[in-house]
Amino acid sequence: MDTFEALACSGQRKEILNILSISPKSIKEISELTGISPPLVSRHLKKLGELGLVEKDNTRYILTDKGYFVHLALEKFRRIVRVLDKDPEFWEIHDFSGIPDEFKLRIDEIGDYEILRSDKDEVLKHYRVFSSIYTESEIVRLASAVFFPSHPKMFAEIAAKADVEVIIPLKALNTLKSEYKEELKQYLANGGKIYRNDDVRLTVIVTERALCMGFFLRDGKYNTESGLLSFDDTAIRWGFDLYNYFKKSALPVEY
Repeated sequence: MDTFEALACSGQRKEILNILSISPKSIKEISELTGISPPLVSRHLKKLGELGLVEKDNTRYILTDKGYFVHLALEKFRRIVRVLDKDPEFWEIHDFSGIPDEFKLRIDEIGDYEILRSDKDEVLKHYRVFSSIYTESEIVRLASAVFFPSHPKMFAEIAAKADVEVIIPLKALNTLKSEYKEELKQYLANGGKIYRNDDVRLTVIVTERALCMGFFLRDGKYNTESGLLSFDDTAIRWGFDLYNYFKKSALPVEY
């Protein structure tokens, strides 16, 4: 049995690792904290010791370096699951292939997010909330696979008072150039920057205040009825990192 199997099949062993990550403990102390009988605690510690995760220091047990690495990985796993379990339906119906794997591994950084959904009283609730955020921000970064007709005029105005960058695919860029020429000129004249990247398959808008995201459904249609919002500092950092990931392979657009 390897380390993964030994921990996957025993919540008690994971609990013991978590307790020992705080401070060394004796068998009696572990038993009192967990409610696990001393003989069973002893058997778990023996197995964890065989795996190189814990070692005995006089009468107490401590985590080895390997044990602490495993503990951190388990904590990471718990945080990711906590994010996904907060709104199972949202994570089940959308296509998240547009999020690069390295950012999926950091999805726990989204933190205490909220899913804004349209209802009978307000059809485009998340658009209103998102707009109120980035129209009042000093730094705005947008990477989107879809074109929003309201954005050209809005972003031209925002660029006059904020640091704004936009990444869009060729199809959206052509629409912008052909149908929104004046707004595009004004946006660029106000200092806004625009880039082309045809590999973006989601919408991410990140400012110094919040992270806003939209996704395609699994049937290939873009979901115009809901969006993800987080004000957590870790989510904002995650969002800027994701935007910069797309920017690295984007081409600057001049007009």
